[in-house]
Amino acid sequence: MGYNEYICRILMSLLLGFFIGLERQLTGHQAGIRINVLICLGTSFFTLFPMLYGSTEIFRMASSIITGVGFLCSGVIFKDGPTVRGINTAATLWCTAAIGVLASTGKYAFSASATAVLILSNLLLRPLAVHIHPVFEREEEEKRYRISITCMETAEMEVRTTLINGSTCKTMCLQNLESGDIVGEKVEIFADYVFYGKVKNAALESIVRKISENTAVVGAGWEVL
Repeated sequence: MGYNEYICRILMSLLLGFFIGLERQLTGHQAGIRINVLICLGTSFFTLFPMLYGSTEIFRMASSIITGVGFLCSGVIFKDGPTVRGINTAATLWCTAAIGVLASTGKYAFSASATAVLILSNLLLRPLAVHIHPVFEREEEEKRYRISITCMETAEMEVRTTLINGSTCKTMCLQNLESGDIVGEKVEIFADYVFYGKVKNAALESIVRKISENTAVVGAGWEVL
């Protein structure tokens, strides 16, 4: 590879990195022109180095670049309350690195096409994703609920069995079950449940309704802890 070809490949990497960074900067993202140009140039330099000495270890160098850029991209991902930010930026930087490798091999048409696809994906998929809503809402945090039952002593074991076996919801788990005597041969039973994901009030209502059918039960209800 001659000097002129070397310069052409570097300039191609710089140009493609510039266009990718320009799109990110115009849309108000943290990784703009400078970062994308530097990543595109850096990956090109690493890929071109073995070529200058006639080495065939280009693929091994490319795999090392993937690992290094992946570590670099982790620095732009951060947690802001319940939201994780920077994932799209990190993914774009990762693609920029791949385009830099492609441009350094002299595949100008392929690297330019990849750049166009990346820019169009960032521009077109963003407004499209806003109008796509999940079919099922998902909540990662766990929530705790308590079912309180007041019944006669004769029905205590039956009620406890219903509370243990009554959780038909897959995201519902019985965590605590206790009971205590109160005045007038009555017993108060507390069952604490943990929900993982979206809470289904129907599951709680189903248990309370089933227990309330027992004539020995004088009070039943549930509450959020």
